[in-house]
Formats: sequence, structure tokens, C-alpha cells
Amino acid sequence: MSKITLKNITHVYDKRVKAVDNLSMEVDDGKLIALLGPSGCGKTTLMRIIAGLIYPTSGDVYFDEDRFTDVEPEKRNVAMVFQFPVVYATMTVYENLAFPLRAKKFGEEEIRRKVKEMAEFLELTPYLEMKAGKQNAAIKQMTSLGRAIIRDARCVLLDEPLTNIDPHSRLVLREKILRYRAEKKQTIVYVTHDQSEALTLGDKIAVMNNGILLQYDTSRNVYERPASSFVAYFIGNPGMNLIECAFKKVGSKIVFESDGIKVSLPYELAKEVEKETSGKVVLGIRPEHIELSKRKVEEGMLGTCILFEDIGITKILNLQLNGTRVRAKNPEFEVEVGEKLYIRFPEERLRIFNSKGEIIL
Repeated sequence: MSKITLKNITHVYDKRVKAVDNLSMEVDDGKLIALLGPSGCGKTTLMRIIAGLIYPTSGDVYFDEDRFTDVEPEKRNVAMVFQFPVVYATMTVYENLAFPLRAKKFGEEEIRRKVKEMAEFLELTPYLEMKAGKQNAAIKQMTSLGRAIIRDARCVLLDEPLTNIDPHSRLVLREKILRYRAEKKQTIVYVTHDQSEALTLGDKIAVMNNGILLQYDTSRNVYERPASSFVAYFIGNPGMNLIECAFKKVGSKIVFESDGIKVSLPYELAKEVEKETSGKVVLGIRPEHIELSKRKVEEGMLGTCILFEDIGITKILNLQLNGTRVRAKNPEFEVEVGEKLYIRFPEERLRIFNSKGEIIL
């Protein structure tokens, strides 16, 4: 197990496509970090740089205190699992699990012991004598994961390993990954575009877009204190409501207004917005933090429910406030489409972003 340090990593394809842009971060020994972002954001490129499958255009890769930037992948002792299950199809599941141990010259008795333990951990015991290529996608991916983690790798890189298996198996494999990391204290880099996977698995989440690392923090901070409007909207289901507003100082308050929206905050709390010379900012609030009432409330804004989405335990209201539309989540009372409601944004739940999408408050 090793600490991974990335210093000023940039990677350019074909001298014109910048896949990773001056990225620096540390993955502490024994931690699981999730690389999260939309397709094409650079997360898989970054993982391949860590593995040594490609070398960065500039910047350095360290394992602990040793520089590995241009070291061949076979000398890095890094284990990988890919999106599509990779198994030796003509070998049995047992032979697949034993393969990396035989490559490292383990004795047969030690191999049998390790394979037995891994098979029990991953619930592969019934399949050990079966051909790996004849198994379903979930068993193949379990086998692929087992083959990667059965040896003592410096770190484990997982590239969207749950994408192509059924929902039940996805939950099982996710639990196995969490248990493995907790029991073995293994350093893991987990690449995903699925925010629920990232929030569930990651000790920290690295959110990327267009090759840039936008935020690297705990799941809680990424959700509650997003560093940018992109992170605010990308994280959450649905994402944070983002409303462009003009602002002005009125007495001891700063008032934010949009079409149908009027919110005031104490000047001392929100005075940083005055640095925004455009005169406009973006207000952000999570759907679950919007307060709803059928009766008039102080600082309440009148809106209409235009759509009600009932998704089992989650209920989402689409609300129209003149020219502004917002989403609220899990109301405490029954709401019908067309019904008028009073809507309030609690000041402690508001986030404010500047015109560049950077957080102010």
C-alpha cells in the first residue's frame, strides 16, 4: 500500500487535446478516492497515468517518496480492474485467481490458501472449477476483481467496474470493495461518472471537468460546500437549484432578485458579493433545503407546482415562480399539480457563486 502524489500533471493528445490540465493531488495511504466527472473529463486518462499505461506530457507521479513518472507499468505493482470484465476465458475461475500468484512464484499450498480465502470473500466458491468465460458478467467481474486484489499491490485502480453488471450484483460488488478497503487498508483510486457510487465509496471525491480538478474533498464537503456551480449541479439528484440574480445593498441587507425570486441576506454575511463587478451572482440551494408552506410565511415567495415526480421514497416538485423554475424535494404534505405554495430559502442553506461559477458564500 502506498501514498500516491500527482504533481502538476498535464496530458495532451495529438498535440492539441488537453485531457488533463495541471492537476495536483495526493491520495493518502490506505484511502479510497473517487475520481468523478462526466464522460471525457480526463479521469480515465489520469488513472492510466497512475498505472503507467501512458506517460504525462508534463508533471510527476510519486508512490510514497519515489518518483515513478516514467517507470514501466509492470514495475509499478499496480492492480487494475476495467469497466468490461477481463478474464482468461478458457481458464477456470480458480486458475484466473491463481494466475498472478503463480507469476510471482508463490508455492502451490500458499496459492490454494489465498484462492480459497478470496473465493469465500467474493462468494466465488461454487464457480471455482467452472470456465470463467462461460459465467455471467457479474461473476466475471468478481473474478477480475479477485485476480487484481489477491496479490499485495501498491494500489488498486478501478475504472467504472460496476457499469456493466446488474443492479443487485452492483450493490454486492460495491459492498465487497468497501469491506476490502476497510480490512486491508488498501489504497484505491475508483473512477466513476456515477455520483452515488462516489458519495458512497469515497473517503474523498475528486470532481473533474474538461481536464481540470474542480474540487477534492470529503463527500460531505463536496455536497454541502461545493467549490463551484458545476460541482453544485453535478452532485445531487436532482442537482442544486442555480438562479442568476441581480443584487443591491438595502440598509443592513443585501437583496438578491430574479424573476419571481427575492431573497435578502445580512450585509455582514454576504458583503463579499460586492466584489462582483457584473452586478449579478448565482444563488444556489439544494432541493431538499427549500421550505414549503400552504400558508403565507415571512419571506415566502409564491409559486405554482407544475410537475410532481413520485419516485418511490423520493418525491420531487417542479415549482414555477414567474419566470424562474426550481425543484423541491420530499414535501411534508400532499401537493397537487397547479397548487399554489409559499416557498422559502433558509439563509443558512444558500450558496452564492460569482459569474465565473466560483463560490463566494
